[in-house]
Amino acid sequence: MHHPISELKAGPHTGFFVTGTDTDVGKTFVAAKIAQQFTAHGLKISPRKPIASGCIVQTDGSLLSEDALQLQKGAQSQESLEVICPYQFEPALSPQSALEMANVVVTIKDLFAACQTPNQNFALVEGAGGFLSPLCTDGQNRDLATALNLPVILIVADKLGCLNHALLSIEAIESAGLKLHAIVVNQVNQDSFGFAKDLEKWTETPIYSCEFDS
Repeated sequence: MHHPISELKAGPHTGFFVTGTDTDVGKTFVAAKIAQQFTAHGLKISPRKPIASGCIVQTDGSLLSEDALQLQKGAQSQESLEVICPYQFEPALSPQSALEMANVVVTIKDLFAACQTPNQNFALVEGAGGFLSPLCTDGQNRDLATALNLPVILIVADKLGCLNHALLSIEAIESAGLKLHAIVVNQVNQDSFGFAKDLEKWTETPIYSCEFDS
């Protein structure tokens, strides 16, 4: 049985690492909803999207990560977007490819430092792409998640093929020695519903649903 996302609790943890089975599965949408929910229950959230590509050039020449903005709003955070997302790039490629194009080096150590939070705030860290997607010059999302050692929330888009993607991601997360705290099945559009209904037969991790209009 899939539980509504409103039942997802933070528990005793100091933060979560939010990842997905792929790109465009709704990681930021779901993470922002989680941030909004936890904030409403009195938790002080520090959202982090340490590196982002596909950012939008503003009139003053600066870059804007829409994902970081959505997380900032969901958490009602007073932290600047530069703190939430310090490494921003325009090309809509993997962050690692965007770094290569810009001839810039950003390491897992750099991203780890960027994910630290003030005053022991609850860290809600969102990666980029899937769990094994290249994230920076020297590593994948997996490497940052392992360095942070935070429990993982896996976002699964409710569409054809999602069971295979979900099970491969679960295996990768567990092989990395990380705790998979929850799986959130995201209804990515009005027509996508029910493809992940059998996922509970293959994992003991609690599964939550985020509906299209929620």
